[in-house]
Amino acid sequence: MAMNDSFNRKIDYLRISVTDRCNLRCLYCMPEEGVKRISHEEVLRYEEIIEIVKTAAELGIKKVRLTGGEPLVRPGLSGLISKIADIDGIESIALTTNGLLLPDMAEELANAGLNRVNISLDTLDPESYRRMSRVGRIEKVFEGIEAAVSAGLSPVKINTVIIRGFNDNEVLSMAEWALRNALNLRFIEFMPVNDSTFPFADGYLSSDEIRKTLLSGFPKMEGGLLEGNGPAECWKVPGRKGSLGVIEAVSHAFCGSCNRLRLTADGRMRPCLFSDKEINLLSVLRDPGDNKSELSALISHAVDLKPESHGNLKSEKHEGRFMYEIGG
Repeated sequence: MAMNDSFNRKIDYLRISVTDRCNLRCLYCMPEEGVKRISHEEVLRYEEIIEIVKTAAELGIKKVRLTGGEPLVRPGLSGLISKIADIDGIESIALTTNGLLLPDMAEELANAGLNRVNISLDTLDPESYRRMSRVGRIEKVFEGIEAAVSAGLSPVKINTVIIRGFNDNEVLSMAEWALRNALNLRFIEFMPVNDSTFPFADGYLSSDEIRKTLLSGFPKMEGGLLEGNGPAECWKVPGRKGSLGVIEAVSHAFCGSCNRLRLTADGRMRPCLFSDKEINLLSVLRDPGDNKSELSALISHAVDLKPESHGNLKSEKHEGRFMYEIGG
């Protein structure tokens, strides 16, 4: 079964935030103090997530990505992955992580049915990483990347948010590092999701500027969309393994090909990252009785609510949830 929205886009991808908790405090994702926590009672139970995925798969969802917060801080995640892998219609399970806990978990996750990982890494410099994450050790991320490769969670993708004045001077060094290690690196435009330590107007660097820098160092890049890269524009460098790419949600919106829904850790379905519209699935899940038809109707309604575009992110201020509350 296929599920199309009002603009005839095929919706087959569900991003699920399993927790709002994180073992980092990254400057563009979470405030330094006053972090709001979802209460334990409000967080979706694993059996509730399974029920949502089963219903979504019947409607046409084929790909699932688990996010957070940091998804690996929630106990029992491999069990959830195993159950999702057994659901008819689900063809791919991915995970977005900061990588700190992967050294001890990558093999277990792969055995449970996880197909691949995206690892967030915004710098190669230990001091810059410490500044960005406030608490992290970059050495553990490198160990996590190695563990993911060893476990066969490939292609391993690295997500790098580029922020002017923080890490824009590392574009070429990160690109060279990724190619040397046969990794798929995607540079992501800094997005105005709620307030950030980095003011958007100061920190934003367009994909055109990133692309120009990459071409200065790798003039023979060959472009094209690579399998599994979603909205990223990616390039291969002749004679080198791995790939380079950009995700340009701000400067060149890819709304016309958007195929996703987002599920927050407290059971809200979001049709669009940059819209505050949410559909409450949790209340239906916890009502007594058979709620499958109502759950299916709510998911379909979320698809119908998908906007044609998220608008001009450069001029519109977004003051809803922080990224850790939505799901990265």
